[in-house]
Amino acid sequence: MIKNIKGFHVPALVLMLMLLGGCAGYKGISTSSNINDAPELPGISSEKGIWPDEKWWEKYNDSQLNRLVEETLNNNPTLGEAQARIREARAAAGIVDSDRFIQVNLGAESMFQRFTGNGSVSPEFAEKTDTVNSLKLNAAYEFDLWGKNKADYAAAMGMVKVAEIDAETARLALAAEVVQSYLHLDLVCRQEAISVEILGISERLTELRSKRYAAGLDSEQRVKYSQRDSAAVKADIRALQETQALLKNKLGALTGKGPAASVDIHAPAVSYDKGFSLPAFLPVELIARRPDIAAQKWRIEAMEKRIESAKTDFYPNLNLNSFAGFDSIGLENLLNRGSGVFGIGPAITLPLFNGGRLKSSLAARNAEYDTAVERYNTLIINAVQEIADSIASWKSAESRISEYENITEKLAEIKKLAEINYKGGLSSNIPVLEAESGLLAEMLFMENIKIQKANAGVALITALGGGLTPAVPSENK
Repeated sequence: MIKNIKGFHVPALVLMLMLLGGCAGYKGISTSSNINDAPELPGISSEKGIWPDEKWWEKYNDSQLNRLVEETLNNNPTLGEAQARIREARAAAGIVDSDRFIQVNLGAESMFQRFTGNGSVSPEFAEKTDTVNSLKLNAAYEFDLWGKNKADYAAAMGMVKVAEIDAETARLALAAEVVQSYLHLDLVCRQEAISVEILGISERLTELRSKRYAAGLDSEQRVKYSQRDSAAVKADIRALQETQALLKNKLGALTGKGPAASVDIHAPAVSYDKGFSLPAFLPVELIARRPDIAAQKWRIEAMEKRIESAKTDFYPNLNLNSFAGFDSIGLENLLNRGSGVFGIGPAITLPLFNGGRLKSSLAARNAEYDTAVERYNTLIINAVQEIADSIASWKSAESRISEYENITEKLAEIKKLAEINYKGGLSSNIPVLEAESGLLAEMLFMENIKIQKANAGVALITALGGGLTPAVPSENK
């Protein structure tokens, strides 16, 4: 049996408004973008894999590097900001979630006033002054017939996921920055050590040529060249020392401690050969676990829910409002039995004509969805390119290392022959020193290439999400 609420035949009224809902339709308003699959990439297999590890930096076997990364991930203000955004998103979701439940408020009012003598006021209060008082408990509930509040809450929770994964994006970026800065520090420390050896040889050459010049066996020009070479190497060493100081300051800042922490950073002891190499297979599925791509997938999911919410605005909305309490003139009468009041009834709204506002709002939501999808597609393409570039750089560095190893072998042979000639009295020690200096110069180039290979590895790990596995929306939702 259908009951009425004092003149309101509620079900019949709702049905009538549903039929009238066609006055504000959204036919023809839809999205136009589609999520693309990741393009094929030579060298990447579809086989399953678990590379890289979540704590991939530990593969360098340097305890100081491990400490710096952990301190950065615990103390860097950027991550504190990211955590604040997560709390903000959760609070926003909580506000949206509250709309799904009954709203109850207690209101109290009291106003002192003079009552008219020419109105509907009781004669006993006409042309007199007193207080008008109200004490009521108000309750309201939105039935959410079309799932608007549910969709809004799902969208808000999606943005919570976005904020959480954005924090992982920040963690990955910071870890990569620490590792790359540390590898750069390792490079300049190695370069300084080699340059110091080169300087020693250059100074010995200058001394020998000066003696030969004094004996009339060499030219002053050769002496000047040697002096110039020594000065150039000294300048290089000063520049390398400056770079070391700047990198230590940067690492101190990344850990959240500031430049003062640089005094505790010593020369790195990085291992480039133990347990760290390009894997045989790189599954395409690894791209999906990149934090920025996973976060964008959640944004798309949130945009879908916002579209659902915008569509419900075209349909009638049903709220149930009620109140119970006391109204009185004169505060002394407020809680008397005769001052009691109550009321209950539906509040139904239906959009009919609004100048296209609802259609424009839905079109905006669809455009937001298309923007998010195209952004996702762009991220996928860029990710594949970054992976391909990193692999190409890695393989190129490996080839160049092999070539420079051949060069250093030849230079070592030249030095050996020079030593034989020197020991046999066939030449001075100068060719030996020149060969040794050339060998050390090639070693400088070799160190550069080793770091380039290591940086390519960091870039590849970053492009693959750094071993993170953030949750992504289910395709079957």
